[in-house]
Amino acid sequence: MGTLSRGAIVSGRVAIGRLRERIAFERPEIDTDGAGGGTLAWIPVADVFAAVEAETGHEPVEADAREAQVTWRITIRARSDLSADWRVVWRGQPLDILAILPDPRRAHVTILARGGGGQ
Repeated sequence: MGTLSRGAIVSGRVAIGRLRERIAFERPEIDTDGAGGGTLAWIPVADVFAAVEAETGHEPVEADAREAQVTWRITIRARSDLSADWRVVWRGQPLDILAILPDPRRAHVTILARGGGGQ
């Protein structure tokens, strides 16, 4: 039997050594002020280990301001409570969840998220 390389996927499972980045999930909550207005707050849900890889990136130019946008592929152990309304916080940077892609074997979940490129 051969040796496993770092980041190998074994029988549909993500090798434990690949999940070395710490990420947090946060859910949105609107605090109403009683006068019809409100403030958006992000409430911590969970901290987990993940594999985080850049998927794509581009630098849109809007009104002479450049802001790099990167789509990140984030792989975590399977969870059933994730919501696309949540966000991921990685290295202090909030990332918007674009898609949650479950594994048919229910071993892991892949999340596509977008945020700044300065990771």
